[in-house]
Amino acid sequence: MKRWNIYQILFYSNDERKDEITLDLEKVNIITGDSQTGKTALPEIIDYVLGSSECHIPSFVRRSLSWVGLVWKKNENQFAMFRKVPRAPQKSSSEMHYMSGKKLSIPAKSSDIPSTTNLDGALRKFERLVGIGDVKSEVFGSKRDSKSITIRSVMPYLLQDDNIIINKNTLLRGIDDYQKRQTIIDALPYYFGVIDEETLEKEIELKILRKRLKRLEGNITEDEQISGSIKSHSLLTQAAQLGLCDYPSIGATEKDIDRMLTKVAEWTPYSNSNSEEDKLTDLYDQLNMQQNEIISIKKRMNYAKKSLHFANEFESTANNQKRRLDVIDIFRKPIDPISCPLCEQKILEEIQPVKLINQTVKKVQTDLDNVEKERPKLDNYINSLKGMLNSAEDKISLLQNQITALIKENETIEEGLDLKDRRNRLVGSVNFYLNAVSKVTSSVPSSFMGIDRLRERISELSSEIDIESKKEALENVERRISAIAKEIITDLPFESRYQNHPIYLNLRDLKVGVSLPSRIEYMRDVGSDENYLSLHVSIMLAMHRHFAELNRPAPGIILFDQISRPYFPSDDEPEMIEIEEENDNDRKALLQYFDLLFKEVKRGESLQVIVIEHAYFKNHPEYQKAVKRRWKKGIDGLIPIGWPEKD
Repeated sequence: MKRWNIYQILFYSNDERKDEITLDLEKVNIITGDSQTGKTALPEIIDYVLGSSECHIPSFVRRSLSWVGLVWKKNENQFAMFRKVPRAPQKSSSEMHYMSGKKLSIPAKSSDIPSTTNLDGALRKFERLVGIGDVKSEVFGSKRDSKSITIRSVMPYLLQDDNIIINKNTLLRGIDDYQKRQTIIDALPYYFGVIDEETLEKEIELKILRKRLKRLEGNITEDEQISGSIKSHSLLTQAAQLGLCDYPSIGATEKDIDRMLTKVAEWTPYSNSNSEEDKLTDLYDQLNMQQNEIISIKKRMNYAKKSLHFANEFESTANNQKRRLDVIDIFRKPIDPISCPLCEQKILEEIQPVKLINQTVKKVQTDLDNVEKERPKLDNYINSLKGMLNSAEDKISLLQNQITALIKENETIEEGLDLKDRRNRLVGSVNFYLNAVSKVTSSVPSSFMGIDRLRERISELSSEIDIESKKEALENVERRISAIAKEIITDLPFESRYQNHPIYLNLRDLKVGVSLPSRIEYMRDVGSDENYLSLHVSIMLAMHRHFAELNRPAPGIILFDQISRPYFPSDDEPEMIEIEEENDNDRKALLQYFDLLFKEVKRGESLQVIVIEHAYFKNHPEYQKAVKRRWKKGIDGLIPIGWPEKD
């Protein structure tokens, strides 16, 4: 199992120059040097490229950059993403570009980077590659609204900057801000495997079945019927205003509305439109075609998965039959038609029981052979459909970007649309709506369910997605990560009176501490920067072990900013510290952290560790090999000497 690592961090100057830091995959990478050489800009650059709403790259670094970028790598696959650096007083830029493939040709200068992609499009592409699906956060029944899970939700598990790594109150980056904190906590169940895309599908199915049951029981009110179809009524009213249909009658049913909308969707524009109008129409047609293709692919995937399920059940049944026959050595001893298969006594002629046993043996073996032959075909077919689905989704993203760009080019598109254009856009909206309805309804079995079966299925789904069950699953994750963290922290400097006690972790409020026999000693009360550091490092590593084992959609990187802070505070030691001997206690303690990190990446879980440091161990070959940059103030740094600044 491989995870996405950062292969390169890219920097583009204001005068068409480029620099990069190339990192080793699945290893420890150290960037060391003096203060004010740009080291601490690295976590902010990674955060900004991955969609931060504001650019917090230090101003003295930002003034010399026009674009920044990241090249990600997993196996032979690469994904590069570039984001424009904003000029003051702008706080960010939405100009972005991405590339994907086996061997990428990275732009040599900033003018070669086409800013044709918006921020959301690039991030959504990377989310699909990482494995983040269409799923909402878990609020455990509270009144808060669920939000879509995005790559932003995973950032706290990737970056431990210098403000967090020895913070006695804060475990993860971002949780000191209330709004961000709640978003991080609500997304936790997804990243830790408590909920997933399948859970969301079940919740949608449950909602639809409950509504269907209310209809069958005759309990749904007229108000509920109207509110359930308010979107379709709105679209149909707009269509009537544009002369595409008649106004819906007051007593029109949902079927009547949907039938009228389907006719509206079939409307085609007049001929002899100008080239820009024709292009927009063509793009909408292509978009509609791709959306229909996705629906078709998903239906085929459902049928294939059902076939695979039936094949597995059949294989299980056939294996049971085979085990029964194995009891009498049928498979190990070929059937002799003139011998009894049970006692091996000679018989004069083949009798009916022996003949039936012979036929059963052959049939079972043939069935098992056929299952073994067909199973790989089904797996390959499902994989090919997944590839087709990804391709279709990419095309939809591209078409939507092209439509957005085309509309933006025409400054009068919102104020002076002629009748044909407005009809065109409305038909596109109708198609979006009808396709969405089709997608949702296709996720629920189309065959009619009686009231008893509906109630049974609703009960099944309710128990599967029960809030209390989710809470129990989250508590299990807490216990598991705590146990792993306890194992890890034994290799780190940690106060002896806490060493043999369990680590306490509450994912519902992100509190951390040590579980003593009579009480919980929270991190703030544990005291000592060294203790805070050991708790942060051990829990972060434990979380990534959990991600790797469950194959969760989190990139396999952790960035630690200045592990040496408890021993060499940056305020006291502004220059790079070259450590020649490791005889004193502080240097030995610091080396324990690096020895642990080198040990951790060798576990084979595709973990990449990036460390930003003041310290440099001169007599430690493994440390020296891991150093990718060693900057000296006034000689070199993140910004090469001679790069011009621009406000």
